Amino acid sequence: MSQPPLRFVHASDLHLESPLGGIAEVPEHLHDRFLDAPFTAARQVFETVVTEGADALLLSGDVVDFDNVGPRAVVFLAEQFRRLGDHGIAVYWASGDADPVGTWPACMELPANVHVFPVGKVESLLHTRDGKKVARIQGISCSKDAKPNDSGFHRDANGLFTVGVAYGTAAARGTEGDRVNYMALGGQHRWQTVDQSPGIAHYSGTPQGRHPSESGPHGCTVISVDDAGNAKTKFVATDALRWVTETVEVVAGSDEDTLYNIIEERIAKLRIKHQGTPLLVTWKVEGSGQLLNHIRVGGISDDITSLLREQHGRESPELWTVALECSSPLDVPREWYDEETIMGDVLREFRTLEQDSDIPLFLENFLPEELRGTSQGELASVADKDRGALLWAASKMAVDMMDGEEELTVQSN
Repeated sequence: MSQPPLRFVHASDLHLESPLGGIAEVPEHLHDRFLDAPFTAARQVFETVVTEGADALLLSGDVVDFDNVGPRAVVFLAEQFRRLGDHGIAVYWASGDADPVGTWPACMELPANVHVFPVGKVESLLHTRDGKKVARIQGISCSKDAKPNDSGFHRDANGLFTVGVAYGTAAARGTEGDRVNYMALGGQHRWQTVDQSPGIAHYSGTPQGRHPSESGPHGCTVISVDDAGNAKTKFVATDALRWVTETVEVVAGSDEDTLYNIIEERIAKLRIKHQGTPLLVTWKVEGSGQLLNHIRVGGISDDITSLLREQHGRESPELWTVALECSSPLDVPREWYDEETIMGDVLREFRTLEQDSDIPLFLENFLPEELRGTSQGELASVADKDRGALLWAASKMAVDMMDGEEELTVQSN
């Protein structure tokens, strides 16, 4: 049978209760935008539903944790749901971990165009347009910390395009979309298609990244179905602020000015690539050369970061440097290890500590006497898993500071 063309918008993991974070300091001029970003991104999702002329909005869980949010989120969702209802657009909502069934406040009734799927069993509904059946929508909400039992999903016997909505799936990898034409999944913050045939299974991801590890564009998914029943997905970015992790490489002989110029060139490209979206950038420096020894907190990282923030952090759109980091090992001449100098002594000591993990690190001995044996003193203990990172950071700081002092001594002579 011929399939009427359809269009859906799939969104999940709105997490309206969760503002942006994950960095040591939030610039004052971005405070409000950090707090409002989840709502700004969610508003863009609803705007996309309307502008795309969608038949329905598919919400696959973790929309909002009502236990950790004020009335603003409830009022916001009710207004947006009613707006979709005014356009004749339905909302099909499968709850996740953060928004279990029954947590919508009893004091405010859900608009009639919103249907929340039950827990424990797949519910199957017919979606109509102008009184005609055009699609079958099936869904199930999850119980706390458990994958929903999606064995009840099945394609419509009469050939209607069938959509499944669930917070994750218990299906085996590569079979997530086998039971329906399109499986709208939630519970992952990355936009990802996990199955293509015979049906599509897709995670729309969160509309707004929350911290540096959630880098890149975030948004919702538009599903267009042609009259032959073929579905295509389109990503639509909705994020109000975008985290970016950018790797830059330096070579032997590079200096601080070289690194800064490389970053400036990359900034110009980022502005073009991300087309007007405010960016929160973490710079990762790799490569070779002694410049790498000086890129650390308290070293030239702080100087370059301050300059980048001054130059680009208040432009429109903003490009705010979150951090300038380098995890590369020390790059020093081998002969330094053999020199009878303080530098040589330090390098040999660190090499010994790195090679022999049985040598304890008694950092508590460096604390004032009154702090030893206290809860604050416990912070000086070094777990085995942290030993390597601590030695790397300490050796880098030592070489950075002593190498800089030697250079100053040479210049003064």
